[in-house]
Parts: sequence; C-alpha cells; structure tokens
Amino acid sequence: MSLANKYRPQTFDAIIWQNHITEILKAQMKSDQKINHNFLLFWPRWTGKTTAARLIAKAINCTDSQDGNPCNQCDNCMSINRSTTLDYVEIDAASHTSVDNIREEILDRVPYPPTQLKKKIYVIDEVHMLSKSAFNALLKTIEEPRDNVCFVLATTEMHKVPDTIISRCQVFNFKKVLENDMIWHLQSICNQENLSYEPEAMSIIAKISEWCVRDAVKYIDQISILGDITQAHVSKFLWVASEKMIKDFLETIKKWDRNIVFEQIDKIYQNGIDLHQFAKQALIYIDQNLNSDMDFLLGVSGWFSEIISTIKYYPYPVIVYKIALNKYLSSNTSVNNKSKDENNHSDTTQENKSVVNESIPVDVIRVELPPVAIQTSQKIQSNTGQNLDEIRNNVVSQIDKVSLQQNLKWNFIIEDIQDNTVSAIVINKMTKILLDSEENKRILETAFANVMWNKIKVDIIFENKENYFARKLG
Repeated sequence: MSLANKYRPQTFDAIIWQNHITEILKAQMKSDQKINHNFLLFWPRWTGKTTAARLIAKAINCTDSQDGNPCNQCDNCMSINRSTTLDYVEIDAASHTSVDNIREEILDRVPYPPTQLKKKIYVIDEVHMLSKSAFNALLKTIEEPRDNVCFVLATTEMHKVPDTIISRCQVFNFKKVLENDMIWHLQSICNQENLSYEPEAMSIIAKISEWCVRDAVKYIDQISILGDITQAHVSKFLWVASEKMIKDFLETIKKWDRNIVFEQIDKIYQNGIDLHQFAKQALIYIDQNLNSDMDFLLGVSGWFSEIISTIKYYPYPVIVYKIALNKYLSSNTSVNNKSKDENNHSDTTQENKSVVNESIPVDVIRVELPPVAIQTSQKIQSNTGQNLDEIRNNVVSQIDKVSLQQNLKWNFIIEDIQDNTVSAIVINKMTKILLDSEENKRILETAFANVMWNKIKVDIIFENKENYFARKLG
C-alpha cells in the first residue's frame, strides 16, 4: 500500500491545518439535530476535501461516534471504508457531466430509503465540471432534500458553481498547509516508517509539493526507495534544486554578466534539474527572502513568472530562460547606461530630478511629452473608459526603475479614472508590497502626471488574481 493511502486521515483530528473546518464538523456530528443536508468543500487540490467528504459520510452514519469522529470499527464505518454499501456513492463530475448521468446516478435513486446506513451519502467530486442542465436537475433535490439523504460537493473552482447551488450548501473553505505543519507531518510519517531524513530535505519536499499533502507524502514514498531522505536523493529523484543552488543563481544574475548567467543556466539544466520546477522554487525563495533585497528580488520575480507562463510551449526549456533573461539584463543595462549619461551632464540631471523631487508639487511639473502621451491626454478628456489600457502602457513605459516597471507591466490594472484620481487593481502580492513604498508610489503618480498632464492621485487595491478574473468573467 502506498504511504499516501496508508496515512490517509481516518478521523477529523488527523486532518492537518484545517481545524477551522474539523472543529465545526465534529460539533455537528455530536448532535443529529445540527447536521446539515448539503456541504460544499472548496479550495486547492489535495488539501483533504475528498478525505473530509468520506469522514463526513462515516461520522453521520457511525453507530459509536468518538467525540464527533467516526470510530472506524462499526459495520457502517467499515462498509464505507471498503466501498461495500450502496448507500454511499462517490461521483466524479469530470466524467459524469451530463444531466443523464445525474438522473441515473442520483435523481432516480434518491426517493428510495437507505438499505444499510442511517443516511444515503452522495459525494460529487469536482462538482464544477457539471453541465448547466445537470446543475439545474440537481438543484431541486438539493433545495429540498429528504431527511435520509446528504450531499457533499467538492470543488477547486467554486466560481464555476452556480450561486443557486452555493446558497443551499454549508460552505467550507480549505487552505493550504503551512510549511512547518507539513514538515512535522512528513517527519511523523518517516519516524513511523523508520526512515532517516534530513530536515532540509523535508523543507524542499514541502515547498515543491506546493503544500499539498498527498503530493508531499507521495514524494517521500518515492524517495524512500533510494534509502534515507536526503537533499541529494531529493534532487536526484525529483529533479529539483537545493536552496543553495537557487541562492547562487540569483547572486549570479546580480553580476549583470550575460555570459556567466547563461553558463549557469546550462549547468543547472545539465545537472538534470526540471527548469519549470526551478522557476517555481525560485519564486517561493523570493517570497520568503523578499526583505533582504526587495527591489532586485521583485524585478527578478517578474522574469520567473514570465518563464512559468511560457515554458510549456517550448520543447527546449533552456532557451526560454535565455530569452527572458536577455530581455531582463538588457533593460537593466539600458537603465545603468542612462544613469551614467546623466552623471556626465549634471545640469541636465538636476533639472530632470526636479520631476520626481518630493518637495516640488506635481501640478507644476512641466515635462516635454511624447506625441503618443499628448494624444492620450487629449483622448482621455473625451472618452476615458476606452483608453485605460493605452494610458497604463504609456505610464509603465515612462518608469525607469526596472523592478517597478516589470511588476506594473504584468500585475497593474486601471479600473477607472475620475476627477484626477486613478482607481487601480494590483493582482500580485509582491507588486502590492512594492507599491507600499512611498517612493515607488510617488514615481508612479509622477508618471501618470507626465502622461495626463495633471496632478494625479492613485488609489490602489489588492485583489487575488484568481478572484479578479473570476469577478471579470462572472
């Protein structure tokens, strides 16, 4: 038996980092009067949704409940564990999307009482995959369920589930496991399996699994074939980089030497490192060490994000790194050269610095605008809504600070412009941190002033990328 199945939680208490959910469920199971008929379990993959659905089914039907947990010893619990009862039905909505599937699997069977269990339990995994007609067919049954029927729905994309279904369910939002809790869980499994391990190896596994429990346990299972769980075995078996390798690569980029960096990329690839995974690991490292060199790390994070979004389209991943890195290094070189030129012309430099000098109000700035900016300024007075993207692009192009420019390019969206106030959305946490700096915000507002020829205030709101696109598409 695989370790993932062997150590799959059999009680609510065994589910890690979901106490905000398990405590409520345990309290419900202690009282038959408070048990809900419909549950909707939501959020990332492999955080325990399907496991929790099975535990709900067992706890509802358990004849010897232990503080709200199923006993796993009674006939009802055993029949669910062994899948030998007709009263417990799991449906994969990804392969049962049509209304005919729902009718055959659920609607035609719901009127009949359970044959063995107290209640019939229907677990629908990836429920967002159901068709619109299937949801409509299911709605009436969920809205007025029988006392002996319970529905447990699980999804990773709740924005695709109709509001009519959501409003009739008790919703539980799962969350990804924290690194320390994940490491503790993996160490506990290793101790029970008598496996030696290095704490650093546990940390790498927790990060590359993106804090998904089943992935992490699966990696332990695979690596244990080689013996001890060490950094060397993790890198060899899973094609991932050590933290030192990531740190050294970032230090190499800081040297701004294209040839040295390209040689480092080739070396990483020749060592068998998965370059797609390497980019993800690098972003995790950047997030955890952001305060050590914020401007540099934020700038590089945009480069790694670009790699992740494009690398799957290239059969030879090294070239993706080199194309993106060449663009990044070139932009920094141009900024450095510009700074040198300005130093050679001190009078001009002093004049230009006045544009961003904090002591001079923005409304008295007089900057020679390029034709495109002037045209945009004229357009905005007559029809603002149709030119927001053009304004954003012009503003971003005027910012010389590379880390700020690259982050704004991908993660900054203008929602509205009214009365010289720009309402903007930031869809990346790192970009929001960057704009929390008064200096960076002043640079942004100055760029807006140059484009729109007026004093501008920028109001910034952070919104998770997934939530933003879900709102726009919904």
